[in-house]
Amino acid sequence: LRSLGKLVWGAKPEPDSARISSGVFYQTNPNAKVKRKCLYKDSELTISRTDAKHQYLLIVQQVFADGEEDLEDAEDLDNELEFLIGEELRFTATMFEGYNGFKWTDPEDPTGIAGFEFIIEDDKSGSKVVCDGFARAVAHCVWERKNRASYTQAPEAAIDAIVTQVEDEQLLELLSSVAISEGELRAAAADAESPKNKSPKNKSPKAKNSPEKKTPKKALSPRKESHGKSNKHDKDLPAPPEKIAFGDITVSVIGSLYLFDFASESFVEVDSSVALSVIETGKFTYFINVISNERDYVSQAVEPSMNAIFNHDYLSLIWNYFQDGKAYSFSLVASDETHYNALHQGMTKAAFETLNRMPWSKVGVASQDYMLDAQEEDLIMAAVPDSWVSSPELDGSSEELESEGADQSFRREPVTGVKTGQPDKEAESDENEEEEDDDSDEGKEDEYEYEDDDDNEEEEDDDSDPLAKNSILEVGHKHDRSFVVRGSRIGVFKHTDADGIEFSTNINKIGDMHGRRFTPSTTMLHEGDSAMVLRDESRPKDLFKMDVEYGKVVEEWKVHEDVPTVSIAPVTKYSQMTDEKTLVGLSHNMVYRIDPRIGGRSKIVEDQVQTYAGKNKFTALATTKNGGIVVGSAKGEIRMYDRLGVRSKTTLPALGEPIIGIDVTSDGRYIVATCKTYLLLIDALIPDDPKQRTGFEASFPQAKKPAPRRLQLKPEHVVYMGGPASFTPAKFNQSPSGSASERTIVTSTGPFVVTWNLRRALGSGRGDAYHIKQYSENVVADNFRFGQDRAIVVALLNDVKSVKRSQLARPTRESLMVRGPLADSGQDK
Repeated sequence: LRSLGKLVWGAKPEPDSARISSGVFYQTNPNAKVKRKCLYKDSELTISRTDAKHQYLLIVQQVFADGEEDLEDAEDLDNELEFLIGEELRFTATMFEGYNGFKWTDPEDPTGIAGFEFIIEDDKSGSKVVCDGFARAVAHCVWERKNRASYTQAPEAAIDAIVTQVEDEQLLELLSSVAISEGELRAAAADAESPKNKSPKNKSPKAKNSPEKKTPKKALSPRKESHGKSNKHDKDLPAPPEKIAFGDITVSVIGSLYLFDFASESFVEVDSSVALSVIETGKFTYFINVISNERDYVSQAVEPSMNAIFNHDYLSLIWNYFQDGKAYSFSLVASDETHYNALHQGMTKAAFETLNRMPWSKVGVASQDYMLDAQEEDLIMAAVPDSWVSSPELDGSSEELESEGADQSFRREPVTGVKTGQPDKEAESDENEEEEDDDSDEGKEDEYEYEDDDDNEEEEDDDSDPLAKNSILEVGHKHDRSFVVRGSRIGVFKHTDADGIEFSTNINKIGDMHGRRFTPSTTMLHEGDSAMVLRDESRPKDLFKMDVEYGKVVEEWKVHEDVPTVSIAPVTKYSQMTDEKTLVGLSHNMVYRIDPRIGGRSKIVEDQVQTYAGKNKFTALATTKNGGIVVGSAKGEIRMYDRLGVRSKTTLPALGEPIIGIDVTSDGRYIVATCKTYLLLIDALIPDDPKQRTGFEASFPQAKKPAPRRLQLKPEHVVYMGGPASFTPAKFNQSPSGSASERTIVTSTGPFVVTWNLRRALGSGRGDAYHIKQYSENVVADNFRFGQDRAIVVALLNDVKSVKRSQLARPTRESLMVRGPLADSGQDK
């Protein structure tokens, strides 16, 4: 800053004195059809002294690459603009798409609405120190012109006031513009509760407009220490945040605030007039503030643990807030549809930029719509196939909607705050279809506590880690066996005729062919369940084939000396039931076929590999019955291939959270991708395609990306569970007869096993229609028995159980309250 001041204020005028050497220059006009127009893709910003005393110019000059200047001259465009620096310029700092910059008004616009922005996309040039120094230099120029004296005579407080004056004025204008009277809010709330607004005829999930400015009636004041009027729910509210986030307000909306109340099991109104603002506090960093005239309610980072759910029918946002180890669930009901749409888009943009560390504007419109759709729970999806309604029972199980006896589901009505413990009438009718489902054994649950067997002579000299816990579950396809990895040994379990489970034996001392022990990090049954392919995290370029009957590794495969394998899958959905020798491998940027019969130093089939130059960070894959491959990544992207060795037919944009698991129905119609706090259910059928193809067989038209459905826990249920979700990889039930029988999804979080009925999730427009069962310790993995969905094999940290799906019930307060040691330690794994 010292050298900057010397250049600006030295005795000799310097045309290139104070300078920021690189930035993008925009012309802005909120009232124009094109609200932001890029004038110079690369430009520099300088301050220059004029011939008049105490007057300075702000100069924006276009910067050309070699050979570009002649082309620009041919178009007869100005490549330099000058602005006289003064108070009327209203020069202030700003931020756009996570980048620092400056903005000022257009002196030639009499309305004062149009302006210019200089955005610095270079991290070094756009650092806070550099930007603050340049802003202060401009403030010196303003003070000199106003006072006709050298800035060295200016008090520091006067310069500080100039730097922050415009920002303070704009903040007050924004607060005033979103303030409304209590009478207006009551009218808006009454309108929102009317049948017309609860079920709008022309519902559009896309948010394209900003909230209209309202005539100020009662300006929202800055934060107050007093909480104002007494409220009977104050004792249940979290304490006001110690600090309110400050930064650029990207969106601010008005609405009513509700809190989920334990006692009444409902959302109750705590404030009829609040402002929810999305604040950009730094590059790709966002907070939300919820404040009213009476008190501050929330200031929290925008992140996945918020578990945000939008509902267009109710114009509501519901989310979780955590304070001092306690979970809360808030709901904001927007004052009108315009405010709701602005909030929906603003929050989705903030969540995307936070997770992806890239600007929202760099994503295409179709991808933006895809992400907006994924955030709404009441989005309409394609109709459920007719075959699902009339299809025969699967292996003797009844139509697979769960039977729960007298348990009732919570039903969320955030607009009025009515009690949520009302019976779900649709679910009640579904229950009647399955009354006869295995009620003879209701309440029974087979289990095996994983302890050393003193009668097993082989275990007497087994030096396996006594602190090891269960980590992986493999459910067999042919021989009614399940396998559970526990350190360097594998427990083998037998499925009984009554959907129970019995311990059979242990496979001890898992190691390579040289006797070196390891704990498998990935497993896959192979060759008709006679073998198991193992991966060792510490040796990712190798795979190991274990003979299941013999209990020893019999082959070691060097996949490739330069390619670490991160995941494996069968070449088709059910090839594990055959003698197929090959399998599909996945590295961070490659998808390839592995053939262990190939000699030499690589097992990768050369003409069946697809490599990407970029860092795609692939994490998980699954296959269809015809050999289609779906791949998920740590970025959140999903790719669909019709075969190996070619580029993907379809790539779905990333929502931001890493994909930790992925599965697909046998015909490729439905995909479920697991992220930490939600599952993403995708219908891969291409709309209006005459051949009824999926995204595996052909590319989706740009304007017809599939509509995703987020399957997540209700925020009010998270309150009872005590912490955010952390899902294990979700699975469809499997049946070689096809996806007409693959109609249930199972996963787990903490000590809870969770299932979604696919027909209800797709047909009801609700991604939170799930059933649940709690255990006394965390679940590490679960999956259905092969060929049916009556029984679920559950691997706990120290236990293996088989539970009937009919024993899972709709969530209630009693079933969700974490019990035992987990209540103190938290449920996150």
